[in-house]
Amino acid sequence: MRSKKPILLYCANRELLATTAFALRLRPYEVTAINDGRNAAALMMASGDELVCGILIHAQQGDLTGRVIHRLLESDIHIPLLLVDRAGDLAPVRYADMVLYGRNTSMQHIFSALEILCRRKTGPKPRNAA
Repeated sequence: MRSKKPILLYCANRELLATTAFALRLRPYEVTAINDGRNAAALMMASGDELVCGILIHAQQGDLTGRVIHRLLESDIHIPLLLVDRAGDLAPVRYADMVLYGRNTSMQHIFSALEILCRRKTGPKPRNAA
């Protein structure tokens, strides 16, 4: 049996947080689900070496969660981050490693993105020798 990969899931919408966390736990992920931005930032900073990936979900257009997500993305976090902008009102964010846009974002899209991001190594990118 493979060990589960620890990931952090942040979403202010409790229903969407619960359903997404449930679906992720059915896969090889150990999910820490948080609906408070301050706690999410603190946890990402404290356990950045232990986490394989972070998922930030913005569910409702025009809410304060967008600002919280921008603050999380701008902080000095050293894990790959997946931004799922279901509301579609966050401008393209250069700090996220991968961004999924729109209400039609399915769990399969999230699973595929996570698979790619979990394979990535953190730290500086090696340069090609010329």
